[in-house]
Amino acid sequence: MPEPWRPAHEWRPAPDNVIDVWRFALKVQEHDWAILTPEEVQTAQRIVIDEKRDRKASSRAHLRRILARYVGADPQDVKFTYGEHGKPILAERDEPRFNLSDSGSQGLVAVSVGKRIGVDLEFAREGRPFTEIADRFFSPVESAALRRLRLEARPAAFYRAWTRKEAYLKAWGTGLSFSSARFTLDYVADGGGSLLATEMPGDDPARWRFEKVELGPDYTGAICFEGHNGPIRWWAI
Repeated sequence: MPEPWRPAHEWRPAPDNVIDVWRFALKVQEHDWAILTPEEVQTAQRIVIDEKRDRKASSRAHLRRILARYVGADPQDVKFTYGEHGKPILAERDEPRFNLSDSGSQGLVAVSVGKRIGVDLEFAREGRPFTEIADRFFSPVESAALRRLRLEARPAAFYRAWTRKEAYLKAWGTGLSFSSARFTLDYVADGGGSLLATEMPGDDPARWRFEKVELGPDYTGAICFEGHNGPIRWWAI
């Protein structure tokens, strides 16, 4: 179990081997829209549903406020550039590395120095055709492992696999260009899990570590990062 979530006001800079995970509620705060760039505003405004539009703005504003702590800038002055598949990175500097995920009414940001990192968060919904989705998006080994589980155990296992697979792909920044069926995780046990095999060119499964993110009964979260396990700090905004 990770240490309890600590209030954001206690945050202080830490050594480079520390990973910070930030948790926040997707609720528009005063001045959220004002710190976004015109392009970010346009992206959010394309969303038709008001609630989802506000959550998009809230997510991006939280990302800006979090990263501003690390780069010593005002949130509106944080500048991004984008990788080949659209993953944002800080402009004009290599560190820190970060990743953002949101689902339902919750958001997560993971921040690290010197380690590629990915994070995923999913609102867990019962009643989905879990095995059919797994047959489409999981590797054959992963899909077979899900089918061997008792019916009542499948939803939690499915979301453990899904969030870890998404976190791995987001750490690489490949988007949908690399199929989620081309790598295999050990995800059945209720723990961090591990990467068993991957077809990612030049990758070594031993390079990657996974940690679950404790978010209560309605959400499943995971981070994926390269290198050895190090200290993780958990922050709540």
